[in-house]
Amino acid sequence: MGKMMLCATVIATLLIIGGVELNPGPVDNIVQVTCNGCHRTLKSGTQCATCGQWYHNSCENVKFQVAESGKWNCASCSFERLRVLEDKLKDAQIQIEELKRKNEVLQEQLLLRNNGKDAGKLDTEKVEPGGTKCLVLGDSIIRNVGADKTNMRVECFPGIRANQLRRVIENRNFGCSDTVVIHVGTNELRRSRNLDYVMGEVYDLVNTIKAKFPNSRLVLSGVLRCKGVSWRRVGAANDRFEWIARNLGTTFVDPNSWIRDGDFSRDGLHLNRGGARQLGDLYCRVCGKGGEGEKVRGN
Repeated sequence: MGKMMLCATVIATLLIIGGVELNPGPVDNIVQVTCNGCHRTLKSGTQCATCGQWYHNSCENVKFQVAESGKWNCASCSFERLRVLEDKLKDAQIQIEELKRKNEVLQEQLLLRNNGKDAGKLDTEKVEPGGTKCLVLGDSIIRNVGADKTNMRVECFPGIRANQLRRVIENRNFGCSDTVVIHVGTNELRRSRNLDYVMGEVYDLVNTIKAKFPNSRLVLSGVLRCKGVSWRRVGAANDRFEWIARNLGTTFVDPNSWIRDGDFSRDGLHLNRGGARQLGDLYCRVCGKGGEGEKVRGN
């Protein structure tokens, strides 16, 4: 009896010293999962594919999203993914604008280079004063203008804008002309640029032409209506052009009352042959009409 008690005492001492606990018996090892939306016990639901949290199907529109994409993300993760996508979109837009700016610079350099090739040839030509009665400079609207006019010389630069044309005029010799007609602004309006910014570029262009052709009369042509540009915007631009002409002592001509809707080509952006002839007639007429700072309208 004494030996048995001694053995029991030794075993109990060893258990206490070794940190061994007695078997408590069977326990419930089931982990209770709660819904991250309502924080109630979850018996069935859907797990977020991003954060791993569980939700009741009734707490959020789980079934619709799973049916659409095959996986589901909770509202917090969806918002975060959307924010990341928006940041990437903004970065892409910045890169696009930078590429556009670089493309514009390259276009200007190419335009100046191409016109520089002709400049050497023009410099060797002797143009007598009054040899060209009317010189017309501008964008693709004037492409076929003056084709039937012997006293009109047309220099067309498709896609050119006011600041680009100013650089061309600074670097090229156009000879002498009695009257210089300038037609720009169409490309600026189509690209939704700020009208006050366009006004500043045209103002600088007119000043450059006045310095380049000190003995010529300058005529600033208004912007023609075209597809994709509202009448209101065209009118606002021409009001600004008229102000420039009045303040710089040049003549302003508005061609919109001279050109009919049937004078445009199918694209609605350029003139057909009849329209080009009409615009040429207007420019020929304005070359011998109107004084400095005067406004001339076609009729």
